[in-house]
Amino acid sequence: MASSNKGNYSGSGVLIVDTNRSSVLLVYDYTQNYNCCGGFLKYDIDDPQRLEKTAKEELHEETRTLFSCDLDYLTSCPYIDLEFHDEIFRCYIYKTACENDICTRFENFNLTELPDNDEYRETTSIKLFPLKQFRGKKSWANIDKTSIAQDHTGKNRQLNRRVISVIKEAFEQKLL
Repeated sequence: MASSNKGNYSGSGVLIVDTNRSSVLLVYDYTQNYNCCGGFLKYDIDDPQRLEKTAKEELHEETRTLFSCDLDYLTSCPYIDLEFHDEIFRCYIYKTACENDICTRFENFNLTELPDNDEYRETTSIKLFPLKQFRGKKSWANIDKTSIAQDHTGKNRQLNRRVISVIKEAFEQKLL
């Protein structure tokens, strides 16, 4: 699923899909919303794997090192290209079986074990969001309108527009 023109990309990231619970795992980030892992491109435009390398690093950083994957695997994952104005954000759909205590492990992570780098501290929480709420037309319309979805405990949480667009496009392309 290579792109023919990687010049218009501004960033890349990863949507974690928990295959055990049919949920997406989202991070609470500096936007004060739950979002997929992602950020601005970190590599030179001449690097043919700059999208994948950035997505891999964002996954590792924003999950406090609890998730990582190799570039070959990430390159094989399906992805969504979202167009915003004249730029494109690529989001890889990373399906994995998350550990049952993954949210607790994130919350209890010893921050002194992280590199002394603010990028590892951009996210302050992770939550699972059941995919079933994104399948129904009525519930989806409400999420799209309000940017609010329920986490796995039933609590309403604010979602970033980027992740809403990724999930919507992934359903339309039958990737979820």
